[in-house]
Amino acid sequence: MKNLSLIINGILVIAVAILFYQVNTLKNNGLSSGSEEGTSENKNPIIVNSASNLADAKIAYINTDSINEHYAYIADFTKVLKAKKSSIENQMQSLTAKFQQEYEAFQQSAQTGIASESDLMKQKTSLERQQQEIANKELQMQNLGIELEEKNIELNKNVKDFLAKYNNGKFDYVLSYSDMMPTILLVNPKLDITNDILKGINEEYKTKKIKK
Repeated sequence: MKNLSLIINGILVIAVAILFYQVNTLKNNGLSSGSEEGTSENKNPIIVNSASNLADAKIAYINTDSINEHYAYIADFTKVLKAKKSSIENQMQSLTAKFQQEYEAFQQSAQTGIASESDLMKQKTSLERQQQEIANKELQMQNLGIELEEKNIELNKNVKDFLAKYNNGKFDYVLSYSDMMPTILLVNPKLDITNDILKGINEEYKTKKIKK
C-alpha cells in the first residue's frame, strides 16, 4: 500500500524518448583522447581524420522535438497507454476506497464484539482478497512502464530502419537535435531533413495500420 502513490506518480507523465544516431565526429574511426591511465601500449594505430576530411563530410540532422510532436505512431500509442493508465487508476481508487471502508467496519466489529467469529473470518477473507486485487492493479501499473519501454524500442527501430533506406549514401552523418536538450549548439537549417523523415515514417505507419 505504501508504494501505491509512488507507482501512480511514476506513470503520470508518459515521456517518449527517441534516440537516433549518436555520432561524435571527434571520435570517428577510432579517434580517442589518448591512452587510458596505466597503459602505454596500443597495437592498433589510431586513425585521425584530418580537418579537410571532416569539412568534406556530408551532414544532416533531425529535430527530435518535431518527431515527438508529429509522428502518428507516437500519438497513437501514447493515447492508448494514457487510456490504460486512467482506467487502472480509477479501478485502484475504487478498490482502495472500498477496502478502507470495509477495514474500518471490520475493526469496529472486532473491538465491539457485535460480530460472530464466523462473520469476522468472512470479513477478513474479503479484505485479503481485496488487498490482492489492489496488488494486481499495482502490477498492471508497473507493466505500463514495461510496455512503454517496448514501444520506445520499436519506435527507435522504425525510425532507424527508415533512415537507413532514406539515406542510401546521401549523408556521412545524421545527427539528432533537440531544443529541450541541445547537444548541438549551432545548426544550419539547410541541413534539416526532419520533414522528409516525418513524411516517410508517417506514410509507412499509415500503410502498416491499413494492413492490420
